[in-house]
Amino acid sequence: MEPVQNLKKTDIGFDISWEGYMTVPFVKEWKTLSEVWTSSKGQVFILDLNGIQRVDSAGIQFLMYLKTLSYKNHFSLKLQNHSLPVLKVLDLLGLVSFFGDRVKVKKEHSNEVEFRYGTRKTN
Repeated sequence: MEPVQNLKKTDIGFDISWEGYMTVPFVKEWKTLSEVWTSSKGQVFILDLNGIQRVDSAGIQFLMYLKTLSYKNHFSLKLQNHSLPVLKVLDLLGLVSFFGDRVKVKKEHSNEVEFRYGTRKTN
């Protein structure tokens, strides 16, 4: 599914919502927005992931690249409204703490993600 990017300027930065697939064939299209981010020192970018229907390792690597880019170029990147596919991959790879964003899991999806790493709990 072709990605759709919605970019809205705010007083403190940008609100960005992405819809569709964040997979290998489409990461190049997502990367076009990184040009905006590299020249936006001090800005806040809020990335809404609710519309992501499929994500693979390339998509996650791209999000990790953006987070690293935010430290390097002194802007803030906040991920919000994580879709279930994004949550599943972040949970599987143990990367929720890497991004440091608040994660809300809908009650109906609570049995599909565990977030058990680092809790010293055993089954």
